[in-house]
Amino acid sequence: MILVPSCTDSRAGYWRVCVGAMARALENQCVTVMSFAVGIADWSPAVDENFDHGGIFGPANKGFPSDSVVAEGPENVSDWTYSDIDLTVISEVRRDGAVLNRSHWNDQIPRAEAPHLVRLR
Repeated sequence: MILVPSCTDSRAGYWRVCVGAMARALENQCVTVMSFAVGIADWSPAVDENFDHGGIFGPANKGFPSDSVVAEGPENVSDWTYSDIDLTVISEVRRDGAVLNRSHWNDQIPRAEAPHLVRLR
């Protein structure tokens, strides 16, 4: 499980964090939990205005929703977002999912040997 704290002041900021959380769940074949700050925080000029909502995301694979969203909280409302997660489902995704990125990691061509990659300077 990867915990993803969030403090954003716009819908665009929310989506940047949300897409990142979904990507981490997909590529690590795990669950990510996005926690958030919401509302006005007059006591802090750095985080004075917050727009967000919580989310729990999975790897969009066997046993998880096809859109990755396991649970989603109400938009811009201070509330709890929660879900029961069966860890055996994560084990099954890693063992026999549609995409086995964890088990094929060592099969990749080392980056230095890949002829199609171009180095940027």
